[in-house]
Amino acid sequence: MDLEDKKWSGETIFCIIEKYEENYFHFGNTASRDMSLDDEDGTWLLALESALHDGTDDLDLIGITRGRLLPEEHRAEIWNIFLGGKNKITNFASFDEIFDLQEQSIVRADCKTLVDKLGNEEEDKVSVVSDVESIFTHYCKTRHLKYDSSLLWADIVLPFLAAKMARDDIYVCFEEILEKYIPRESGLGAPVYHLLRLILLYHDPELSTFLDSRRITPDLFATSWMRSLFSAVCSLDATMAVWDIYFQERDPFFIIFLSLVILVNARDQVLDMKNESRESIISSMSGIPGGLNVDDVSDFCSLARYYIVKTPATFRKDFSTVIFGSVYMGHGDTCNRVGDLPLSQALCLPVAAEEIIDTCDMLQGAPEDIEQVRFFLVDCRPSDQYNAGHLPNAFHLDSSLMLQHPASFQTAVQGLFMAQRQAVASETPGCGQHLCFIGSGREQEDQYVHMVVASFLQRNTQYVSLAKGGYHAIHDLLVHNINVSLSDHNSKQCLVCAPESQSHSSELADQEDFSLTSKQQPSFMNKFSSFSSVFKTRSAEMKEKLVEYITNPNGEGVAVDRHVSAQDRGKLYRNQEDVFSIEDEDGDSGKDHLEVVKISQWLKKPDVISSFSCHQVKENGYMFKCHLLLMDTLLFVIRESEAKSVEGHVTARRTLASIVKITSKKRHPDLITFKYGTTSPDGDVTISDMDRFLIPKASEATKVIKEQIMKQMESV
Repeated sequence: MDLEDKKWSGETIFCIIEKYEENYFHFGNTASRDMSLDDEDGTWLLALESALHDGTDDLDLIGITRGRLLPEEHRAEIWNIFLGGKNKITNFASFDEIFDLQEQSIVRADCKTLVDKLGNEEEDKVSVVSDVESIFTHYCKTRHLKYDSSLLWADIVLPFLAAKMARDDIYVCFEEILEKYIPRESGLGAPVYHLLRLILLYHDPELSTFLDSRRITPDLFATSWMRSLFSAVCSLDATMAVWDIYFQERDPFFIIFLSLVILVNARDQVLDMKNESRESIISSMSGIPGGLNVDDVSDFCSLARYYIVKTPATFRKDFSTVIFGSVYMGHGDTCNRVGDLPLSQALCLPVAAEEIIDTCDMLQGAPEDIEQVRFFLVDCRPSDQYNAGHLPNAFHLDSSLMLQHPASFQTAVQGLFMAQRQAVASETPGCGQHLCFIGSGREQEDQYVHMVVASFLQRNTQYVSLAKGGYHAIHDLLVHNINVSLSDHNSKQCLVCAPESQSHSSELADQEDFSLTSKQQPSFMNKFSSFSSVFKTRSAEMKEKLVEYITNPNGEGVAVDRHVSAQDRGKLYRNQEDVFSIEDEDGDSGKDHLEVVKISQWLKKPDVISSFSCHQVKENGYMFKCHLLLMDTLLFVIRESEAKSVEGHVTARRTLASIVKITSKKRHPDLITFKYGTTSPDGDVTISDMDRFLIPKASEATKVIKEQIMKQMESV
């Protein structure tokens, strides 16, 4: 399969953006959403021209242009402003026009090849070649660099030439891109590729594991992406459109998330190449961005923002200087490290203690619909250490059980998933879908923790991270208010407060049967001291259910419909399939247990009032061909089988009475959201679940469904 011929799927990109657009502006990097003017009436163009005429600053321009493609006539001027050209001082004007680099002939040849791509008139080519050669030569001389064609400088300059930017301005922008946006190390094994792999593992562990199994690292296919900001692989028009938005972001890490979007968007095609050679896969993956069209760019960048919001931000502080530091900085392995391990050996994405605590603080009182990282903390220390102090919202999973009592460990993992589902469903403060594992910070014990994390990654569990420095780092951060910030803290038994104290957890594990005592239960109590009144009752209920589950894993008397197992991919919620599932990356959750039907036979059933061919849209952006079947009182969702299009799986059976809202967006009227829940006698609506579908001529479909709902209500 040749992925270079694959048309970029704009539908796949835009389908999950709407939910997160307002969140992006809420966390908004620099601009206020109030400045985002209406596209249709062209008001923003008038505001832009006025701002340019008045000489407004770059931040105001970003507020006006946020997320938009720039007018061609203003592109060069705005790019120059965004890249600091109005305020940056360079010494390019003093270039002595002496072209005597050792590689000068290579420089000149590359410049001629570049200019040929532009199609200029012959009389203009000599001048343009001279300008570009001056830029490259002066930069090499002032930076004491050796020119290398593989660095793709010509591809970086090409969009500036196409935008008809002046020579001096091109130099300033070229210099800014190399110093700020291009990784200073971009060869094989560079830190930026290890970071991209960790972020891909965080969001799509299945795809990451597949690439690892074929020994395909990002530096084998993404080098040209990083070195040229996609200019070397995308069409000129698409590149310029991407740069319009890219420079507004002012985020050097944006390239990593754009690369992530490209990989996630092409995941199915990559996974389908499992029988092809490693070289063939690498070659095909290298050209994936070539399918990007100008019309897809806005959604492409919006989806990158979504992944930014859904990724822990520790890497920015840890690796900003390492990856995007000045070319003058020294190199060395000391810059490429996470704790005591090289970045290349990191098991998963690291999260600093500061971010763990800050995130929990931010979530206090934060609306549930604001998308951000919501950690579910998993404390993997031995039980005696956990009992001597732990974060109040941390679930306890003794990592030593994995080897000493495997059956008990599997039971505890099932309890973890159940507890997480309950916490997310009940909106427990400080608990979310992102699993952050906490060790002790002591190397010998944390070897078990790394095994536990690896086991979750092998399950293709999404959103897995590891706390840097473990409990020790968290303890140090909270030391000035330790007894309030930590639960059950005992300074005499705490190994951080009393390092001479030794852990006897391994001996206890050999002597005791595994059961969850009151000290070992996960505490979903107050988010630090200020949270206690918010969810103490809810926490107690969750504790009781979890204790009953783990001490009685066979389910006798357990007040849940079924338990989470290691093989489960989907998630049940109030007897309904939950479309927002953590493990459901490929949409096949529970498929082996779903009813297989002949689609044509179901469409011809006499009780089918109407049917609609559509795509079901998952929160992670994946779409699946489906059929909605409307009956007197029910709405069936039948997903087409990947193997046989004539067959399908009944993935949902919704009662019309449970539909409390049907909504769509003005920008995408065919993207319909069905919200299910109950309405109280007072008129208060409680939403328990939702589905999203991309339906051609959606207005006709929703009209028919609403009419049937009204008929049912009237009959009742």
